Amino acid sequence: MHTTTGSEGAVDALTRQNIAQALWMKEYEKSSIPPDILQKIESEKNSDRSFAARFQTHLREMMDNLPSFVTSRADRYKVMLRHAESRSPQQCYASTLCLGPESVTGYEAIPLDPKFGFPGIDCPQGKTQVGWHFFVGNFIDELQHHYSVELMLWRYALLPPDLAARLGLSEQDNQMVELQLAISDPQAQVPYRANPAVVAGTTGLVDWRAHPYSYAMGRNRIGSLDQSANLFPARLVARGWDMGKTPNVEIEIDLALDSVKGYFLEGQDGCAPSIDGIGTLYYSAPLLKLSPGHESAITIGGARKRLVEGSMWYDHQWGTGFMPAGAPRHAVLRASQNLSPAGPGGWDWFMMQFHRNDAISPDGEVQLTLSALHTIANESYYWQTGPTPPGVMTASCTGKYIDAQRQVHNVTGVMQVTQWVRSTASPNPALYPASNTWYPAKYQFMVDGPIPEPIRLLTVTPIIASGQTGFFATGIQYTEGGAVITDNWGREMGRGFAEGTNYADTTANVIRLAGLPEDQQTLGFLKAPKVGPLMKIWSLIYVFFNKAELDKILAEAKGL
Repeated sequence: MHTTTGSEGAVDALTRQNIAQALWMKEYEKSSIPPDILQKIESEKNSDRSFAARFQTHLREMMDNLPSFVTSRADRYKVMLRHAESRSPQQCYASTLCLGPESVTGYEAIPLDPKFGFPGIDCPQGKTQVGWHFFVGNFIDELQHHYSVELMLWRYALLPPDLAARLGLSEQDNQMVELQLAISDPQAQVPYRANPAVVAGTTGLVDWRAHPYSYAMGRNRIGSLDQSANLFPARLVARGWDMGKTPNVEIEIDLALDSVKGYFLEGQDGCAPSIDGIGTLYYSAPLLKLSPGHESAITIGGARKRLVEGSMWYDHQWGTGFMPAGAPRHAVLRASQNLSPAGPGGWDWFMMQFHRNDAISPDGEVQLTLSALHTIANESYYWQTGPTPPGVMTASCTGKYIDAQRQVHNVTGVMQVTQWVRSTASPNPALYPASNTWYPAKYQFMVDGPIPEPIRLLTVTPIIASGQTGFFATGIQYTEGGAVITDNWGREMGRGFAEGTNYADTTANVIRLAGLPEDQQTLGFLKAPKVGPLMKIWSLIYVFFNKAELDKILAEAKGL
């Protein structure tokens, strides 16, 4: 990505395209941008030169302040510095995946006893490293056609907050926020997924406020319908372009939603997990219904479809030391991590909203969420691109069951992936080439816990047989889309969403988007360097003499 000179040329062409799409313009039209926003876009603070300078400072500070018992990535950072004379926001954003555990230094630590102060907690927690606001659900239009909808605003703080402040950035300036927007049409068996536009806070296009509640990325917005500090009743508006279709297809949502069951805390007391300052905090609203008196609609290629029935699920999760994996605060825990292999990363996640059914729950609607972390034992099922699909994959899962009285119950179970589909699509093939990876296409569950007998054995089938994969603007791929829930006899019991991450090897794509040469050296930047023999010996000795401290940290951890 080449940077030219001049005010408009202070940002590269891809950054201008991202800005345009955040403002609901397919192409960048300077004359159509509000003057106050244009001034920020063309400011030096928002230039590729300034992003490069700030990124260089971050790399050098990490090199100079390596925590104990962390393998140095100085050689990697020196290579990145050689390619950092001019750096776009998206290149800096993709580069965060190449950083080491030391990158968490300076971000807000995750507490063991979090306080979820509603409604203010619905605002982004911008001092932590990463966070997201996530809405998924299924709707019926006036013609009784079924559609699934996904909206997510994903946030990443590029620099530790203290460093950002020293360099003249506000909390909102320091964010990268990207839009994930998708609509699936099972009648036509077509998934529509918007190009993952991403913008920096220095453009003035990232904004949130507590009263009235509002969170915006350009013209894409999550906001309070009643202009109060409460998120709900909420209005969601977003627009994007599926650039993998010929011709490109514009999609849009305008939804008004009430929260029927309020919030519940995920994990253990909202920790998912929290250990020694690292982890995530997480809560959900399991049942959002269309708000009466406010029209809700989706638009696909100019065809507007008024929605008359359906529901969504809302997640708000944020953390430090999640992407990339971070270094705990205590040396003994860092040392202990050197003594066992790291997991492969990734997960499968599901939300299920069951139809009102006397056999399931005569008192009202119930919901279920399940997740299964990827494991070393199942590594042979990930990153598969061969001519034949993998076999049946089995994994343990955990989750929450929300009964009709809003009581939340912990559940466990077993998930099996029984069918697979190859990913051959992309929302923007020029930037995010199709991976041809095998992804799950059908799931079966056996669930244990205080749940009704009819939903102990479940089948979850995505509504699009060809797959519903998408990309983050960092270059990594995932699958996300609507699903139908059936019993052993194939009878529909509900609808939901199925998600899977880290099934595809998109390393080359990440490296290219990070502005680095695709060679043997840089393609290793997403992998943790091997722990050397001497580091392992010193780690073992340190853990041996500080085992009591380690045991205390592990005993206090939540949500593991």
